[in-house]
Amino acid sequence: MMHEKGQTPVLLTDEQMRTFVVDGYVIFTPDVPDRVHAAIREKLRFVFEEELNPGNNILPRIPELALILNSPEVQGALMSVLGHGFIEHPHRFCHYISPEAEQRTLERNCHQDSYTPLGRPRQHYSRYARIMYYPQDTPVEMGPTHVIPGTQYHKRLEDADRQRAVPMAGKAGTVSIGHFDIGHAAGINTVHEPRHMIKFIYTRAEEPTAPSWDCKDLVWRKPQQVHTPYDLDLAWSHHWDWLCGKRDRYESFGSRDQAGGDVASAVADLQTDRPSDVRLAAMRRLAAMGESAVAAIPYLIAGLNQDPQWDRVESVYTLGAIGEPALVPLVAALRASGEKEDDQPVPGPWNEGAISMDDAAHALAAMGRSTVSVLTDLLRDGSEWVRINAAFALGEMDSVAADAVPALIRCLDDDSHCVVRTATDSLGSIGRDGEAFIPVLGQLLKAGRPEWDVTDRRDWTPYDQVRINAAMAMIRLGQAAAPGEQILKEALNDPNGHVGAFALDALRRIGSPSAMDAVMDYLLARRWDESIVKGRLF
Repeated sequence: MMHEKGQTPVLLTDEQMRTFVVDGYVIFTPDVPDRVHAAIREKLRFVFEEELNPGNNILPRIPELALILNSPEVQGALMSVLGHGFIEHPHRFCHYISPEAEQRTLERNCHQDSYTPLGRPRQHYSRYARIMYYPQDTPVEMGPTHVIPGTQYHKRLEDADRQRAVPMAGKAGTVSIGHFDIGHAAGINTVHEPRHMIKFIYTRAEEPTAPSWDCKDLVWRKPQQVHTPYDLDLAWSHHWDWLCGKRDRYESFGSRDQAGGDVASAVADLQTDRPSDVRLAAMRRLAAMGESAVAAIPYLIAGLNQDPQWDRVESVYTLGAIGEPALVPLVAALRASGEKEDDQPVPGPWNEGAISMDDAAHALAAMGRSTVSVLTDLLRDGSEWVRINAAFALGEMDSVAADAVPALIRCLDDDSHCVVRTATDSLGSIGRDGEAFIPVLGQLLKAGRPEWDVTDRRDWTPYDQVRINAAMAMIRLGQAAAPGEQILKEALNDPNGHVGAFALDALRRIGSPSAMDAVMDYLLARRWDESIVKGRLF
């Protein structure tokens, strides 16, 4: 049976979601007939022998792929991880390994993906996800994508990570859903047959207010099988509680009977000469002590933005659990980073592939509501890097940071496109008072600053990304974006295809008759005729 969107989605189970939180990916096989995979394989063979890689146009070029994406299993996985109303990103790509390709070693292939087109902050929460699909049987010998469990929380891959890559091999039709930031690599194709893997990107449209999977148990529990080598239970339970829509993202951790002990012994176990599992266990003890663990704060802050990556991740959430006593030291640490980065033409962590925010910002966001006013004040800081991180941290709190919306709107007039882009994303995540900032988003879609319109990476300009972020923020407002309908209609003809694609989705979600007329006019004018191929032009 061929599936159409609208059928009852097959949601992930609690165990699958626990695996996603810990290891960063889940593998499954949609119930799609073999003949669909065969048809896709044949079209891919023709495309790669007779044409060019269609890139973002892979879906209209091979429309049978929609039968995979619209299957109840894929739709259910996306809904489980990203919530209802998730956004389909216009970037898609077929990763092809030809039989004759010269291939590097698996370790050299390992990487975390860049964002498309320009950089976005790496996020611990699952706001971006990647679907990977194999149309052919893909045993290990054919070079399936390998994944490095647990590295979705990393700023960068360490050498030890590259040794842990495991293959996502499977029969034709195998699909995986993964956190966008997880480390992965193309395998080595030794069978001299073409290997295709088609990836699709999706993003979250709304904050979680309740579990969006087939949830039977709201309390965090580790999955039965864990492939991540270290215990990050504090970070995992925090992510789980966010996905469950809990206001207190330490609820699961705090509900358990945690081993206490004294602060001095726990601090002693934080020393760098101790094994990682000892240091991580000490952090969990300190987190359970809460505000009484104040003596550990300097040691935890010293571990931020440093290797090993497991330690820095758990340090973030330990500081968040300690709470109020860590607030002033974290702000001081962020300002110290600002002084360092502002000496550079562009902040060092601001890479137009993917941006790594300061760990102090993650920790301040993890504390929750008590940091909103402080972060709002930091939006006026003289340091560009501090303003960027403050805007990011507020966005990570979703609607909890609603009081910061007026200050974030003022950030849209900042001279720095880095600040503007981050604040725009955060406004979309917070999702409140849309009428107040829709006019400013409209201005961003129409006009930027001349210094933003300079080619940076992959022939894209920062102003391209400003407009994309503005259009994505409109999508997240849903029907509340109705006052921006005319602006979005004009954005359909933006010279950047991503802007037009997001404007189209925003109009669809507004759903008024005039908005839907604009959607249909756009699609009819740009209809793709997949029967047109090399040698057959009409």
